Amino acid sequence: MSNFLRRLISLKCLLALALASWPAVARASTYVVFIPLDSPVYEELDTLNGLGYLDTWLNEIKPISRVEAARLALEAEGNVEQSAAADPLAQELVRNLRLELHDEVGWLENNVEDQLPSMAYPIQRVETQLLYSRGEQRQWRTSNTAVKSDAGINAEESTPLLPYNDAIQTATGGNEIVRASGWAGYGGFLTAYAEGAAAGPLSRNIKNNSRLQLLGSGGVLSWGNLAISLGTDEMWWGAGHFGPLAQGNAASPFPAGRIQSIHPTLLPGFLRYLGQFRFQGFFGQLNSERYFSHPWIDGQIFSFKPLPNFEFGFTHTIMFGGSHNNNYSTLGFIGRATGFATGSVSSGDTNSRGGIYLKFRIPKLRNLEVYQEILGEDNLTNEVAGIGRFLPFLAVSYQGGFYLPRLTADGLTDFRFEYALLEPNYSTHGDSLYWTYDGQLMGNALGPNATEVDLQIGRWFNVDKKLSNKISLDLFYTEQAPGYGSNYSYPARFYPYTLGKEHSGGLAIDLFHLPAPLGFGRGAASVLSGISGRAGVEYVSDLNYRANSHSVRLLLMLSSTLEPPWHWQGQ
Repeated sequence: MSNFLRRLISLKCLLALALASWPAVARASTYVVFIPLDSPVYEELDTLNGLGYLDTWLNEIKPISRVEAARLALEAEGNVEQSAAADPLAQELVRNLRLELHDEVGWLENNVEDQLPSMAYPIQRVETQLLYSRGEQRQWRTSNTAVKSDAGINAEESTPLLPYNDAIQTATGGNEIVRASGWAGYGGFLTAYAEGAAAGPLSRNIKNNSRLQLLGSGGVLSWGNLAISLGTDEMWWGAGHFGPLAQGNAASPFPAGRIQSIHPTLLPGFLRYLGQFRFQGFFGQLNSERYFSHPWIDGQIFSFKPLPNFEFGFTHTIMFGGSHNNNYSTLGFIGRATGFATGSVSSGDTNSRGGIYLKFRIPKLRNLEVYQEILGEDNLTNEVAGIGRFLPFLAVSYQGGFYLPRLTADGLTDFRFEYALLEPNYSTHGDSLYWTYDGQLMGNALGPNATEVDLQIGRWFNVDKKLSNKISLDLFYTEQAPGYGSNYSYPARFYPYTLGKEHSGGLAIDLFHLPAPLGFGRGAASVLSGISGRAGVEYVSDLNYRANSHSVRLLLMLSSTLEPPWHWQGQ
């Protein structure tokens, strides 16, 4: 294990001790309901943050809770009101957030978030999608079939051009998708929630007949500023916009216990100089899709904002154990879970990830944001000759870019650039401790030994005298090489590809309409309706590393949401 990873683990333990000794966490409690990652709330908060109206939005840890989003909406509202110049877009976004988070905003404004009665929202949000997909799915298959324990990496994308969709299964051609979520709260501190999906074409079967899928579900106990949950939750870690490095939702959520801060806060003692702080930690178990079936997995992310225009954070994750890989004692289990004793092939192997991200804002350049993230894995095989041992990571991947929220002075046009450079050993391992769940990649959906560049320009525009619509054009180019690191240079009889290097390029157009009240109901009784759409096309040469194989992949998707206000509330 590299010295950097050891320092990362030590800092993780220091922060854990600080949290354990933090007396402020026990003051009160409230209902914690996490917002799905495809919610428009994140687009609205990111836009307000880019325009300079949020001071404490740490968006490297998602999802966030509805009550945290409501707090941010009020923070933005206060900053917009104090601004010397009128900003119609910011005003429209704040109005919309008030509608979407009406109840939670009311709790905060009336200072009753810690004194809530039992309540239930049986249907918080319903989303329906019509989706047309054409084109072959990407696959990652590097198993050496002659060695059962050497599983390389095995994964397959769910829907072309829609990678981060919780691995909801679709078929070529037309598909109908329905997602619905609801929650209930008891005693002002305990919340149960669930989101499910039904997907696929009505007229024919899909792969594995997996039409129904339970997404985020479980229970949350809030204790002061801590949310302690058990269930399946989406996760998106890091600074990446088009894809994450550490954790993402290309795979379906896996069961785990989680602990996280609900709102940003200051740490006690001298640690307060680290500024606004949020964290999340989890401990869970994966399924039986690999030779080392049901391995354990745990991870942590810590995010800081020590200065108004500077953020940083780090991540750490470790996978260990599973059948055929559990030759260790109880003390060995604890050592692997904490990362202090990472084991060996003979005594219970592990696979670790560690990363750092930095984000800078430059207000004088129209609030330009520049960010960089680095993620390393504990595979020694591809260190750079001569200097590899001096690098802070062993198998290092990079992601970075910039976001210009005011490409035009009025703030209605923005521009993004992002790149990802994924190392040949990204997400892989010499045994079956690779980073997938249910046959899907858990981090970046590009997979190992890949590069991607994205350019996106977006523009907000008026409809019915409201700045409630945005259209974005994304141009992207990717390259993927067949060699997933020297561990997987097998003879042809073990390797499922003909070793062509894959290239692809394409474009996607996204349309976004802010949720708005339907023609009936007012205020708290309003039924909100939102619309979004995506059209994408991609040309791929040597798809899945088949030389001289060419493919055109296409996606058309129209999504509508309903957010009814109906709920039950006790006395």
